[in-house]
Amino acid sequence: MTRARFRVVAVLLAGALAVLAARTVQVMVLGHERYAELAHRQQERKLTVPSLRGEIRTADGYLLATSVSRVAAQVDRQLLGDPELFARAAAPILGRPADELVRRLGRGPRAVWIGQKLPLETGETLRQLAPAAVVLVPDSARLYPLGSLAAPVVGFVGREELRPVGRAGLEHHFDSLLAGRPETYLAVRDAVQRQVRLRRLHTGRSGYDLELTIVARLQARCEEILGDVLERTGARSASAVVMEPFSGEILALASVPSFDPGAPGRVPPERWRLRPVQDAFEPGSTVKPMVAAAALAAGAVRPGERLDCRARGIRVAGHWMRDHADPGRYTLDEVVAHSSNTGMVVVARRLDPELLWRTLDGFGFGRRTGVGFPAEASGTLRPPARWSRMSAAALALGQELTVTPLQLATAYAAVANGGWLLRPRLVRRATGGLDEIEGRPAWRCRVMDATLAGRIAAMLRGVVTTGTGTGAEVAGYAACGKTGTAQRAVAGGFDDAHHVAWFAGFLPWPAPRAVVVVAVEEPRTDYWASTVAAPCFREIGAATMRVLGIPPSATSGGGPVGGRT
Repeated sequence: MTRARFRVVAVLLAGALAVLAARTVQVMVLGHERYAELAHRQQERKLTVPSLRGEIRTADGYLLATSVSRVAAQVDRQLLGDPELFARAAAPILGRPADELVRRLGRGPRAVWIGQKLPLETGETLRQLAPAAVVLVPDSARLYPLGSLAAPVVGFVGREELRPVGRAGLEHHFDSLLAGRPETYLAVRDAVQRQVRLRRLHTGRSGYDLELTIVARLQARCEEILGDVLERTGARSASAVVMEPFSGEILALASVPSFDPGAPGRVPPERWRLRPVQDAFEPGSTVKPMVAAAALAAGAVRPGERLDCRARGIRVAGHWMRDHADPGRYTLDEVVAHSSNTGMVVVARRLDPELLWRTLDGFGFGRRTGVGFPAEASGTLRPPARWSRMSAAALALGQELTVTPLQLATAYAAVANGGWLLRPRLVRRATGGLDEIEGRPAWRCRVMDATLAGRIAAMLRGVVTTGTGTGAEVAGYAACGKTGTAQRAVAGGFDDAHHVAWFAGFLPWPAPRAVVVVAVEEPRTDYWASTVAAPCFREIGAATMRVLGIPPSATSGGGPVGGRT
């Protein structure tokens, strides 16, 4: 090699070494943080994983909702040697169509979730197919051990990535409490992108458990009774509320037809509704005791006065309002017992409109109960300034207003407990670790004195013993209550094709332990409350007494089925 050529080679080598040295300085010193970050991105990835969701239990200890540990599988598409081969091998393990999995792995983001809520064994089998590409992270599955029992109360969850999210019912209303605090993991890979370990960075906290006031055994019996009514009458839906009258605790809250909370998409969304809380109907004659209370408080009816109810109806503002009660001259107690429309309209006409409105408002109509449930209906009760000439008479018969079965239950509880309107209670407490959160604080206000409440209760006892509600009498337990056959407003008017059959009452008198309200929406074969709703009250009342362990009284007995209202 000539000297000149040697010098050229030496210069080139020196230049190359200089470039290499400069590049080394640039990478190792000047660009250290940037390249270290790139290395971390390739070898480490943070994953946020929800903690186990809290349980929902009944007052008698039955599990309505729980979560179990599972795993989720994520695939890094860039680390798959043959995505189609992997997809066709993984599809039978996941129970999914192979072509669908091929499409998912053929395009889209680099990291793809291919399976969630998987048993650990299934996840490990998937990882063995492609150890470098498959990452397993902790996951959970939401289970509803009692199936459709109280499903509209409990609700259900959906998914956002790995996070279960409450979509309906208590799952939705208490989502943040049930969800807890998520955990953070660091997924670490080696130089050839194989997962080495999954390290927990931040410990989460499991969600709070909810204890409801509902008694599972009573809830199941109520749903069974309502299901039988739907089958017998062809009704659109049926609701029932059972409430303790002195504490406001809800012992049963039934809504049928129902659904499976584990697969809510299999039925129309209408079945997800908790009808006793979220649907409001015209209450019909069940409001007559409240109007009677207003009349007694105002002295609008003289003691022993008999009201003329012989015309089978009464004309109001040019409209004839029918009366299904037998013609006669009735005392106020008999007007309520026989559900005379004429007598109640006569009474309502004597009341100042503001007083009538204040009475109905005082019993909680037209506003939410505050039970703590999503989308609770407030019902409707217009102020006197918006009334027509027919409004006072219509309100006295349970029209021109709507109420939920739960609102009606709180109103009847005020009669049963001596005059106190309560806030109903559905969640008794939430517990998590050493913490305990009590349910909504007790709230009550007096709407009438104890003497007046006892007077109204005596009227309601007469409904069951001699009036329209004899079909509601529970053998061994003196019951008080009121029938209501309400026309539903459809397209701005009332017709004879759409009805709601009601019965609202409490037992045993004179020491009531339970308020029971039943509403059957649009029964087809028979719509009278005395023959549709009253027998439901009788069966639910008897079941309630058995569940609560209340012995029967030898002086109380059943009676014949009564007339219409």
